[in-house]
This record gives sequence, structure tokens and C-alpha cells, in this order.
Amino acid sequence: MDKRTLLFLAMSFLLLGFYPVVLQHFYPEYYKTSKTPDKKTAPAVLAPKTPPLSVQTFSAGDDLAFQNNCVKLLFNKKGGSIHEVSFPKFVDYDTHEPLVFLSLKEIGGNVTLVHLTEAHAEASHSLTPDYAVRIAGSEIRASATQDGVQIQKSVRFKADEYSGDLRIRFENTTDSPIEFNYQLFAGASILPRHSIDGQYIEGNFFSRPGEKDLLQHIHESKLGKNTASSGRVDWVAIKDRHFAIALKPQPGPSFTGLVQGLGNNRFSVSLVSERITLAPRALVEHDFIIYLGPNELKTLAPAGLEAIVNFGKLDAIGRLLVGVLEMLHKLFKNYGVAIIVLTVLINILLFPLTQVSYLSMRRMQIIQPQMNKLKEQHKKNPEKLNKEMMELYKKHKVNPFGGCLPMILQTPVFIALYVALSKSAILINEKLLWIQDLSSPDRVTLPFSLPFLGNEIHVLPLVMCAAMFFQQKLTQVKIEGRDSAMESQQKMMAWMMPVMFGFIFYSMPSALVIYWLTNTLIMGAYQLYLKRATLT
Repeated sequence: MDKRTLLFLAMSFLLLGFYPVVLQHFYPEYYKTSKTPDKKTAPAVLAPKTPPLSVQTFSAGDDLAFQNNCVKLLFNKKGGSIHEVSFPKFVDYDTHEPLVFLSLKEIGGNVTLVHLTEAHAEASHSLTPDYAVRIAGSEIRASATQDGVQIQKSVRFKADEYSGDLRIRFENTTDSPIEFNYQLFAGASILPRHSIDGQYIEGNFFSRPGEKDLLQHIHESKLGKNTASSGRVDWVAIKDRHFAIALKPQPGPSFTGLVQGLGNNRFSVSLVSERITLAPRALVEHDFIIYLGPNELKTLAPAGLEAIVNFGKLDAIGRLLVGVLEMLHKLFKNYGVAIIVLTVLINILLFPLTQVSYLSMRRMQIIQPQMNKLKEQHKKNPEKLNKEMMELYKKHKVNPFGGCLPMILQTPVFIALYVALSKSAILINEKLLWIQDLSSPDRVTLPFSLPFLGNEIHVLPLVMCAAMFFQQKLTQVKIEGRDSAMESQQKMMAWMMPVMFGFIFYSMPSALVIYWLTNTLIMGAYQLYLKRATLT
């Protein structure tokens, strides 16, 4: 791959890695990557006067466990809510136990927690009552009475699904009318499992004003004790790179999305109901879909939550590439092999553009001495220099910008695949050779410790660096008449680019490194062929 492409991609990957961090530093409240809403839709705004949730601790002895084939939930009688979510189909690399997605030791913000409030703008979070919780087959039921209102919650899951049906019933047990709002929590902050996970943890508000889809992203960084709220929403979610918890109201009452800062870079995501007036002895029921599972289209689609899978500005390309990757997995039965084949296919499809870029680069290298000579001859006459340069380009059939357009056209595909692989839950626990989890960096344990690295190293990025070094060596062409400064610059680039990419990719998921290593080997093979070919 030529140096312009490498530099461009290096800067692109650096921006992908550090732009969210910079954005959260200066604009911690939220940012949006979605279609612009119409003027009637209220945007997310800060509501700093909203008091934080009251936090209560509880004992493990109060837990009740529910499990189907997809998800395991721990319920607690304090709040009758879910305080731990794990997935039996996904294994934690370190503990070899089912992967724990959410584990809260405090009651504030637990999944399906209900808080009665007078108005969400000035929420008065009273102490959470004890619930009577029982599990009967595929259904979990919880009930309690708070401020004269009997609250009954029931959640029903099917055996092989990550989504369930949630029903909440409010009954006025007094002889007087009662007015209230309530908050229904989708969960609180998720702890990152890997070093790159922090930038992906966020709350989502989704609404559909008119015919437009609006997806809002609220990040945890420096939210503090503030809150971010939205207008009417269709669903809310809290998610990380691979998993999500979402609450989607069924048609009927309207809800507002709310994110509340809990301090220490933690936040909760909830739905806030419209004003409810209950006559004496009257009741009302609200139905929801609750989703606790991976960010995969095939599991999200039945619940109408596909928008949780979002690859940013290149979303359409990313979804297409993930679809092709899944088809290749069905054929080869291994996602590592599927990534290699997908990378080969992408390079075949983009080969005409790649060839134009490389041929333009090599022709520019060949005429470089003549260009330098013209610059020296006409350094005091820019007009004459430009004319002579154009004649030189015409004579050798060289377009000075010939390598730029192919690079610009290829880059969105490479970046879309990069983002798609970094966010795909389908890669968790998938193996290839010594790699045990394609969603994590590969690990090789050493019998000794190394400074800054410990006793584990990531071998795959080192292999990638070596491949890039040899690829860079192939791009070096000795041309008579080229000055020594340019030769020195080329040699420096041959070392600098592999080191830079090695640093960027060292803690990246193995799937990304496999993709870039495969791409490097393909480009190296093509450069070797091109180096031996005779250019006319």
C-alpha cells in the first residue's frame, strides 16, 4: 500500500480512536450521529436541577435467579428489579464463566426499577420498597405498595429469546385520586471489559418524528450529577460495544427518555411516563418490550430495535459487510477464516482502483528526477515551471492526482469494515489458531514478565508490524538522479509506518488485526508483482 494511503488510513484510525474521547472531554453531555429531527421534535437538553437517585445497598441473600437458554437474571426484593445480567452463550475469557454484562451492587438504576415521582423535572425519589418476588416457569412477578399505589410487575421470557414482555400495573388502593409520574429504568453504567470499550458505552434515545428516524447518543464521560432528557421516545437503551439493554413501550402512553448522572462516570437510563391520574380504586396497565442481549440484527429485529446496531456515517456499508461476513461464516464455519476471505473479496472488487493508484504512484516515482531537475531550472519562474511540469505529465501519461481518487473511494470501505468488526458481538468466543476470542486481543503467556507488558503479549500485532515492514521495503525504488534526502525519507517511512500501526493495533480486537494483516499481505504480493513488471 502506498505511503499516501497508509498515512491517510493512519490518520483515519487515529481519529476513530481518539475523536470520541476528545468530543466527550469538551462536550460531555451528548452528541448525535443521526438524521436531523424536524423542528417539532425537542432535542436532548440538560436538566441539571434533577436530583440524583437515592442509592441503597442490599445483601446477596435477597436474590432470586431466572435463566433461559439466552440470558440469566438476578432479581432482588429491594425494588423487585434486575441487578445482574449475564449471558450463558458467551463466556468470559478470563473467568471461563458466563459473561456478566451488568452487575450492580446498588439499587439506583437497576433494570425494571420503578420510581414514583410527582414530576420528572423535580423527581422526589423516595425509598424503594421491598417487593414480593416470585418466579413461575418463564414468568417473573413482583409486587409492592408505595404511597397508596400498588405496583405489580411481570416479565415473561421465551426459552430461546433475549427479549421479553414486561407489564406494569398501577392500582390506587385509596379513596382519593392520586396523580403521579413514574420512571422505569433500563439500567445503570456498564463497566468496560476491555481497554477500548469505554468510548462505546452510551445511552440511546430513539424516536420517529414524522417519517424520520432520530437516534441520540448520550455518553457517560463527565456527565457528573447532571441529566440529559429528550422529547417523546419510542425506546431507550444502555449499551456497550457488544451488548445492550433496551426498554420499548408498546403503543399507548407516551414516554420521555432520561439519562441521570450517578457520579464517578456512571449514569442511568430510564423512561419517564406522562402524567397519570388514578381515580379511587382504579388501575392502569402499561406494556413494554425488554431486551437484554447482543447487538446483533437477527436478535434485535423481532423487537424492532435494529437501530441499536449503528456503525456511524458508514452504517449502510457496515451492515452490508457484516451480512456478507455472516454468509461466509455459514460456508467456512469459522469467523477468522471468513474475515480473511472477506478481505480478499474486498481487495478483488477494489483492484481496478488499487491498480490505478499504484501505477500512478510508480510513474510519479520514475519521473521524480526529471521533476526535480525542472524545479531547479525554473525555480524563479513558477509559470514556466508549471507549463514544463504539465508537458512532462502529458509525455509520460501521468496524472498527479491519479492516486488520490482511488484512495478516497477505497477508504470508506476499509473504515466501515474496521468499525463493523470492532462492534460485532458475533466475534465473541470465536477462535482461530491460538486466538481464543476474536473480539479481544490475542494473548500469549510468557514464563517471565516484560516491562510495561507483564507476562502476556499480543503476538498478532507484532506479526502485522513485520508484514508491514517488508511491504514498505517493496515500495522502495532506487531511481537514478533522486536526491539523498528523498532516499532517507523513504527509509524512515519504512520504519515509521509499521511502528505507528503496531501501536494503534496492539490492543485492538484480533479480528481487526487479522483484517489488516491479510490486507497487508495482499498489497505486498501485488507490489512484488508490480515491481517485477515492466511499465510502459
